[in-house]
Amino acid sequence: MPPILQDLQDVLRGFKMTLDFNKLFSAVFGIVLSLIWVLVILAFASTFKLVDLSPFELITGFLISPRLGLCSLIQVVLSAVQTVGWREYAVLVVLVLGLLTIWSVFAGSITRLAAVEFAKGEKLGTKDSIVFSVKRFWSYFWCPLTPVLGVLFFIACNVIGGLLGKIQIAGEIAVAIGFPLAILSGFLIVFIGVIGFIGFFLMYPTISAEGSDTFDAMSRAYSYVLSRPAHFLSLLISIIVCGTILTFFASFVACMVMKTTYCTVGIGMGDKFDTIRAFIAGLGSEGTSTGALGTTSMKFAALMLMLYIVLVKVVVGSIIVAFAGSASTIAYLILRKDVDGTELFDVYEEEEAVPETKENAETPGVKEEEPVPETKENAEAPGVTEEGTKKEGTKKLWGTEIKAPEEPKPEPEPEEPKADENKPSDESSDGNGSSPGKSG
Repeated sequence: MPPILQDLQDVLRGFKMTLDFNKLFSAVFGIVLSLIWVLVILAFASTFKLVDLSPFELITGFLISPRLGLCSLIQVVLSAVQTVGWREYAVLVVLVLGLLTIWSVFAGSITRLAAVEFAKGEKLGTKDSIVFSVKRFWSYFWCPLTPVLGVLFFIACNVIGGLLGKIQIAGEIAVAIGFPLAILSGFLIVFIGVIGFIGFFLMYPTISAEGSDTFDAMSRAYSYVLSRPAHFLSLLISIIVCGTILTFFASFVACMVMKTTYCTVGIGMGDKFDTIRAFIAGLGSEGTSTGALGTTSMKFAALMLMLYIVLVKVVVGSIIVAFAGSASTIAYLILRKDVDGTELFDVYEEEEAVPETKENAETPGVKEEEPVPETKENAEAPGVTEEGTKKEGTKKLWGTEIKAPEEPKPEPEPEEPKADENKPSDESSDGNGSSPGKSG
């Protein structure tokens, strides 16, 4: 089988892994928090005239539009960044940092779930994956920022060199001599920026699979891209193709579901439902007001319908996000095996702490010795060291000194009674005690 077809087959496993409740839950929660964060920052920035885009425009142009709104979202973003000043940049930085904080937890959770499932065929719980990503929050947080900071550093070096060139004579000479350094800096800007951008999708899976830090994630991403560029591009193309197909398919299914729902409910509800749909469709245009709905119940129905539209879009977005996390994790594990020779099933596992109980807190048969108060008797006892333990008659078991039981002293054997020299023995006497030879 050609390598690109093999990579495509491996990436297609991400479709099945996407439809996992834990991954979808993490994606939904991350998208909801992201929307809330963006709306709050836009409301604050538009109130103080920092940006021209209001949260109402985002809601009407993207969130509650009957269409999927992906193209609408791109148009809104592009129109907002056409003329960007320092104020817009400040708001953009705050937005990016907030979104990065949110997805450092939930993207880490999704890639951790995908790594364990693909490598070991096991499924973690949402709580376990979120706890894992929270423990390594700063590693996830700094992964995308480190290449950006590197690019900004070398840009600043070139800008400072250009400012020095404004000095007459000395500045011009300095620029002429140091221009090779500016060329090197430009090369590093391109190298760090391009490789970091296309290799970014390998960084989060690295931390999730290895349990490592930002430095390891960056070094592996750059190393894998440069070591196996053809294999990397094959996997990247496979992910883009599969992701595009999934995006259009999920969007098409969502649109068909919503259109079918509109049609069937409209048949029964009649003109009332058409009035609600017309109000939602024209909400962003001038002259549209809630007065066209009439009663409070109609306004409530329109509000709930808008919430359902947002919910459907969030679900579609969560499917896309879950696939992106799963497919990027699969690509990382495949590249790791190709470059490092590490097996696919080799994934970092956290050691579970054994809860301390009464049974395992003390080793059976081993008790900690209580300190013996120093007295005159034991202070002068022979064989006792300065630490208060005897050199002899003790044993150590797992770091605890235990006194060996003293062996009982053997009892002295009873001595045989000595024969009386003045008294004749029984052998040399007869029955009446007379010696032989003297009888009769």
